[in-house]
Amino acid sequence: MSAIDSDIKREDILLAFSVEPLHDKATVERYLALYPQYTEDFIDLLGELRSPPVLRSDVVEDEDTVRRAWDAFTAVPPRNLDSASIGNPFASFTGPTFVALAEGLRIRRSILIALRDRLINASSVPAPFLNRLARAMQFPAEKLRAYLDLPAVVPAGASFKSNENPAAGTKIDFEQLLENSGISADEKRDIFISTE
Repeated sequence: MSAIDSDIKREDILLAFSVEPLHDKATVERYLALYPQYTEDFIDLLGELRSPPVLRSDVVEDEDTVRRAWDAFTAVPPRNLDSASIGNPFASFTGPTFVALAEGLRIRRSILIALRDRLINASSVPAPFLNRLARAMQFPAEKLRAYLDLPAVVPAGASFKSNENPAAGTKIDFEQLLENSGISADEKRDIFISTE
């Protein structure tokens, strides 16, 4: 097994662990018994899953800043788009079809999940990749970009695992997502250049 295949298998196992409904002692022991080579990864991931969300401490509370922010917010004309009018292009891609879509696009599932949950700034997604994704999903590219431009979504399992109502994360640029995913230079080149 090559190093890339090994990394993909590890990523798949950790993803499966992270979406388990419970991360109790029995679940952890089951995964440790099946995959002892990933013990440290399970412990690290468990710590992340159980840690409280990071709260921003650099919030400015002066009236002028709040007023300027509010004025900027209200100056933006409302969009006449919502998820109901656009439709969810990922609705028909669940389980094996989601995996097949990621494999067909030659990208990691974590990248596709970030796109599905609209965690990416739509304007930062390269046009060749967006068009390739739209073709693979049989969904118009302009509607796909409009869907990605909607506010981020809270993952379905997040509220189950949280004591408080979870909030959607801040959007990041596509390039930052790729860096965070640790993809190789060849994978990155394929995403930015390939049209098939």
